[in-house]
Amino acid sequence: MPIFEAFDDEMDEILARARSTDSGVRRVAMLSLAEAVEPEAVPLLIDGTRDPDAMVREAACKALDEHSGTEVALALIAALDDPEEAVRLAAAESLADKKEAGAASALIARAAEGGVFVRSAALRALREMQEPAALPVALAALQDPEVAVRREALGVLGWLKAEAALPALMMAANDSDPSVRRAVMAALVFVRPGTPGVPPLIAGLTDDNWQVREEAAFSIGKARLPEAADPLIAATGDEAWQVRAKAVNALGKIKARGAVPAISAALDHSLSNVRKEAAAALGEIADPAAIGVLERAYDDPDPDVRKLVRWALDRCRAAA
Repeated sequence: MPIFEAFDDEMDEILARARSTDSGVRRVAMLSLAEAVEPEAVPLLIDGTRDPDAMVREAACKALDEHSGTEVALALIAALDDPEEAVRLAAAESLADKKEAGAASALIARAAEGGVFVRSAALRALREMQEPAALPVALAALQDPEVAVRREALGVLGWLKAEAALPALMMAANDSDPSVRRAVMAALVFVRPGTPGVPPLIAGLTDDNWQVREEAAFSIGKARLPEAADPLIAATGDEAWQVRAKAVNALGKIKARGAVPAISAALDHSLSNVRKEAAAALGEIADPAAIGVLERAYDDPDPDVRKLVRWALDRCRAAA
């Protein structure tokens, strides 16, 4: 039997299952369509999102994660209002990866007027689309009473990297919820040295929540903000090792020569993750003053640390 005929027979079988009176059989049909390339697959799955049985609708939403197109995104947007939580969650998860420009206006509308779950899911789906038209609704959402909505709005603003959003981001840095403040630190990653967005990031290094401090250090390193060198040096002594690691990493990225003693001290940390960041940072800075401490770390018990120490030593010796 030719291959295409075998595919036709298999699709006919799935079509028959999708029309079954048994909801369990229909659910299996939806799952079978996840990676189907036949043109009938998407319409069947879209129909499945409206099936009388919640488990079939959930399976259809999950299967649509493997398909693209504006009609797919619109069906998932509609499913965000499903009466069953499992269906709504499946629709939101599949929708988050779509990046369908044709669905942007529908998402913006839902982000402005839907319920809490719908607003959050719509903003999350808009995030990586980097749709300029989403800027007003994301800015407005920063005033939303719901934490989840404010947090997702910050994701949109962070991806848009819009200078117009900077005043609102600076205000949001004082949000009462730590997960929102952390999202602000992530959103500020686009700031440039010497601009008004730098002080909130530096202030984030001393936030009460360690995850906010960690995110602030990461964004400072990504943005390469030399004016944050001294606060980052202080952060290398943070009680949370995750913050120490990100601070050391950031100091390496901004090539802060004055930080060599603090970074060198991190080479003695009990956790290899911190020692790896320290060795890598010393290699980025390539200051001959670090040769001695790197030589002492040459026999570190962790092979990844040793590899980075040798790389750093080569760079420091070359700069000597």
